[in-house]
Amino acid sequence: MALSDIRREMVLSAIEEYDKLGRDAFLKVYGYGPARDYFLLYDGKRYDSKAIAGVAHRDVDGQPLRAKDFSGGNATVALTLSNLGFEVTRPSDVIDGHSPENLLQKIFTLKTAASVSPGARKRHQPLTLLWALGRAARGYDRVVPWTDASPALESLLREFGHPGDGIHAEFPVLRLYHHGLWDLPCHDDVPSASGSAAQRWMQQNQPLNGLRSWVHDLVTDHPPIRAQVVLRLLDEYFRDLDHDELLAATLLIPPPSAITPAPDEALNMREGTPTPSRRTVTTNRVIRDSALAEQVKLLHDYHCQLCGIRLTTRRGPYAEGAHIRPLGTPHNGPDQPGNLLCLCPNHHVLFDGGAITISDQLVAIDVPAGKPITHIRLADGHTPESQHLAYHRRISEDSRVNRCDP
Repeated sequence: MALSDIRREMVLSAIEEYDKLGRDAFLKVYGYGPARDYFLLYDGKRYDSKAIAGVAHRDVDGQPLRAKDFSGGNATVALTLSNLGFEVTRPSDVIDGHSPENLLQKIFTLKTAASVSPGARKRHQPLTLLWALGRAARGYDRVVPWTDASPALESLLREFGHPGDGIHAEFPVLRLYHHGLWDLPCHDDVPSASGSAAQRWMQQNQPLNGLRSWVHDLVTDHPPIRAQVVLRLLDEYFRDLDHDELLAATLLIPPPSAITPAPDEALNMREGTPTPSRRTVTTNRVIRDSALAEQVKLLHDYHCQLCGIRLTTRRGPYAEGAHIRPLGTPHNGPDQPGNLLCLCPNHHVLFDGGAITISDQLVAIDVPAGKPITHIRLADGHTPESQHLAYHRRISEDSRVNRCDP
């Protein structure tokens, strides 16, 4: 009857029934009260975590757990669901009455106008948010004068916006203000985000501006939440751009490499060879999107998606971004979130070597043994794309067959 017996597909089945019945009916049918502190977040929706876990347990022994059969909270339900790759909000995540769910819901419901580029949306609000997220990641001031913000935002709009959409930074700031994400302190006469009157108001008042304090605190104190917002914006608005350039321009670049030796580790070097031989080598290599991989690792808080291990070095946590479909020739995989995994070094080697593949049901497979290992850990905002997983399985199988050929 342990919660540890629950599997991811059981939780998804309970979520499906929850959606079908509605919250009130679901809780009434299974005898649960509404959650107060711990909620499961999935696909932009919030679920009562204890009720979902208890109902999911029916697929273990045929009977759902009753509310009195087990305790909820951080050490039980939240831990179980988190280990299965789900996001669970905790009381400590709530800032000024707002939770990560509130922030993500606002990101999901941004109202962006149609671009002059066919089939595209304007990038003004997403670029403004990325600019602010980068400042939060660097520990910069939450609000800055408009005289500082305006040229920085217009530079981003000029470089990364759709041609012909304009570079007026006043409008995205005002739209984000009315959407509840942006702050213009000391002003309660903020105009709507349209027309020359809005531009005049910004120019005349030159307001301090930046993320709302609760938004800023969430994305500053919780890097995985910040990464989830970044990846959502990249996937929704910037799929055709060089992500590395965009993340660098918005200061969302990774910190110095964790494998850079610390000063005391440079001591006692081996003598080496005083006159090593040399030869000229010409290479043609793919430039890896290290900044994008860092966002994926941040989203998973550096936990391996296969084993859950989080390596901690003297310079902080360490994990590796693994491309599912290799980037180099002849594979030519894309450098996009859906083609990336967050893995520990050991599982990165095994995955790249074809000893482990992942099914369309997101189950890791031990290829030599032909047996399933575990469901991979997932995080909201990042899901491996099925076409890349299928490609990896195919090249892994081709490699295995070729090794077996006489």
